[in-house]
Amino acid sequence: MLALNTDFHGTNRKSWEIREALSRIARAGFSHVHWCHEWSGSYLYSVHEMLQIREWCDEFGLLVKGLHAPVGEKTSDMKDYTSPNDYSRLAGVELIKNRVDLAYILNAEAVVLHLCAVPPWNLLEQEDGFLERFLGPVMRSFDELEPYCRARRIKICNENTGGSPAVFYRIFDTLYKRYDGDFMGLCLDTGHANIHCKENCFEYAEHYNDRLFMIHIHDNHGETDEHILPFGGTFDWEGFAKALARSAYRLPIVMEPGCTEEGDDTAWLERAFEAGSRFSAMVEKHRL
Repeated sequence: MLALNTDFHGTNRKSWEIREALSRIARAGFSHVHWCHEWSGSYLYSVHEMLQIREWCDEFGLLVKGLHAPVGEKTSDMKDYTSPNDYSRLAGVELIKNRVDLAYILNAEAVVLHLCAVPPWNLLEQEDGFLERFLGPVMRSFDELEPYCRARRIKICNENTGGSPAVFYRIFDTLYKRYDGDFMGLCLDTGHANIHCKENCFEYAEHYNDRLFMIHIHDNHGETDEHILPFGGTFDWEGFAKALARSAYRLPIVMEPGCTEEGDDTAWLERAFEAGSRFSAMVEKHRL
């Protein structure tokens, strides 16, 4: 079992393009998708769009592992669930609920969240008391989302993005103390980890092995978020496979690479499937 992000070749806006992308994913051999369309911004899906997406997935025999929820616009503070402005925070909660509804209709397990559209990592690391002020509205939002998610059996999985591991440990430790694993877990992004966790690129998987419910696997060379195929960069895939095998994570492996090739992407999809299958076999080997 293997999942690919739906926006592997960009976020298609036309319905026929979305349907065709799903068809190509299925033809390449993938069993699942990770819905990443409109992962950034403040787009709200109507129920009719949600049902159409489910119909397309059913048509091509694709299951949905999870989806990437947005956290508002990067150029404003609108629809931001972390905002100290309550009207914007509540609008952000509404936006996440919209993706929880989509996940529910698609029979997905979880929605993945960044901690905000423009994370204030420098302030979190340098300014005394900023973390507590930042987490105040975040936890009010999660308090409001918790019963909504539990009723639909959808987990919230916070993704490691930029910033040092020391900051994320403080954030995740605070959140996981407040919310149990039936509601909240971790999404480990291997590309982000390869850039920001220089000493141990899979340390989150080891530290939060009981909360690791979602992953985004892709590779880079440790400097920029290239989103290339696994085994094409410098990430320690063998070490991560061992850590993942000891964690709470369950298949399928979720890939999040980007195809930059012009024209027909058939050959790229074949290579993506081969790379994902190779890593999936590594994980299974360490589970034996």
